[in-house]
Amino acid sequence: MKTSHNLITAFVTTVALTFLSGCGGSDEPAPVTPAGQQPAPQTDGSGHAGHGAGPHEGTLADWGGGKYHVEFTVNHDKKESVVYVLGSDEKSPAPVKADKILLSITGPDFQVELTASPLEGEEDGLCSRFVGTHDNLGIVQEFQGTISAEVDGTPYVGEFKESAHGSGGHAHGHTHGEDDALVWEGEPRKQADMQIQLGHHGKHLHAGKEVEPAVSITRDGKPVSDAKVFNSLLSADGETVLAKEVATIFEPTTKDEPAHYAQGALAIPKDTKNVIIRFRVVPSDGDAATYDVPVTVE
Repeated sequence: MKTSHNLITAFVTTVALTFLSGCGGSDEPAPVTPAGQQPAPQTDGSGHAGHGAGPHEGTLADWGGGKYHVEFTVNHDKKESVVYVLGSDEKSPAPVKADKILLSITGPDFQVELTASPLEGEEDGLCSRFVGTHDNLGIVQEFQGTISAEVDGTPYVGEFKESAHGSGGHAHGHTHGEDDALVWEGEPRKQADMQIQLGHHGKHLHAGKEVEPAVSITRDGKPVSDAKVFNSLLSADGETVLAKEVATIFEPTTKDEPAHYAQGALAIPKDTKNVIIRFRVVPSDGDAATYDVPVTVE
């Protein structure tokens, strides 16, 4: 009888351990935090919530240990962000009952309240798309922060971070085709102890399309990554602003291209033959300088 008793005890212990190890799976709701406190971020366990490019080419964050995912997208021209709520497969829309989503951005610090904008067929107070605007969303840079909301009374929050060139998520990173190669216009300029090359992506610029200006800044043959570079578009006589000034992003050296500042696209008006790309270079330790580069448009 003693042997039987030991077997029964072992069996009961094994069942109990199996039951406990199965608790807390991805179907469990996120814990509710006390009122007035920020809920703890729901990540994938590694501290990094981005999972790569989403179905709308945005950056993904985790909600509730994989129960939901949220996809951050931004339109700089509209100064608008659209966040999509997705299922555990990171692809399918997952309509939820939520009045709003709060987007909290760091560097610069600001918040955007996104309101429900249901997709076709989403009814009964359920929505998988939320839209909001803010002037700072017009800044051309890689954004990071948190996406939070209360869904059916349960708070969710996920961390996201955009990454250039698609590393860890889609942001504004991109590749350039054969006809979108770097083109430098004129001889390099000298600014203090820096050498500056000015140009654009694309061998052919077309009216009614966008041009993406590019700037290479080096010091002693090494890329300068801490400057601020802005560009705008002017009429051929330099009197009329055709596209307002926008900021650019520093792109490190790759196997295809040298380090340069870009991703500040400008819209070229239709029926235009000649324009001026105006560059404003602001070093971290020196005076700003402005350069005008005339270009021909096809």
